[in-house]
Amino acid sequence: MQVTAIGTSGGVPTSQYGTSCIYLNVFGDKILFDCGEGSQQRLMKYNSSPNVDAVFISHFHADHTLGLPGLIQALEMDERERSLDIYVPEQRRQRAIDMITGAYEWPSYPVEIQGYESDEPAIHTEDYTVHPFKTPYTEHSHGFSIQEASKQEFLVEKAQALGVDPGPKYGKLQDGHTVETDDGDTIEPEDVLSDPMPGRKIVYTGDTRPSDAIVDAASNASLLIYSAMFTEAQAKRAHSTGHSTASEAAQVASKSNSEKIWLTHISPRHEGDEQKLESQANKQFDGEIVVVRDGDSTQITQTT
Repeated sequence: MQVTAIGTSGGVPTSQYGTSCIYLNVFGDKILFDCGEGSQQRLMKYNSSPNVDAVFISHFHADHTLGLPGLIQALEMDERERSLDIYVPEQRRQRAIDMITGAYEWPSYPVEIQGYESDEPAIHTEDYTVHPFKTPYTEHSHGFSIQEASKQEFLVEKAQALGVDPGPKYGKLQDGHTVETDDGDTIEPEDVLSDPMPGRKIVYTGDTRPSDAIVDAASNASLLIYSAMFTEAQAKRAHSTGHSTASEAAQVASKSNSEKIWLTHISPRHEGDEQKLESQANKQFDGEIVVVRDGDSTQITQTT
């Protein structure tokens, strides 16, 4: 799981930072979360190919969506053939279609507009799921939890003690099949597999106020990517506009027992003074805090 911040400015781009876009490479699948204006150019700048497999839109404000038509057109000019999946709130499917057709004709390669709901995964593979959850921002705003599938370790010494010789039977047990030993004993997979170990989790909130739903979604997250637009001095403005302060973001990280938090969607007024956000967040969260800026990247290591 490799995560790269492509756009981290809140509301409008600046000369240095673009608007909301997070790039995730998960088991070889390349996914964008939001696509602010100019995202395709910054993807190339930060060694993250625009040739993605899917795009998730958290809500339909301009600073989260304006890069999508340009990305689609660029892939058309690059002679893309495989399908591009675009995930939007179910109630915003037509708006997504209108935005694409309003900027450019429909591309020759397949573009699938997938409407998601918060009560079921939008993507579910054997390796990971992407699960939307509602956020208290706009009428149809969401965050996303990317959860690696649970893993079970194959206990070699236990298998040998039960009389299972190394070879094809190991693979069958790992795939969930019963085997017999040379002595005729039946060995079940659960006899030689560890208890399930939770996989890695990345949570991206989009724009939001704090909520119990976000705390639940981010429970034990390896990385929480949270929109923290303001300092405590602008707490009233944060509340009135549906955004969060860095302190509030850190409180969510603490309550959810997250390991690490990326503070993103930073107001341009704090450009060059990001340390103030980090300092205020540090008072609320003992884990690792990063005021993330365009081009920052991290590898989420395997859970042990």
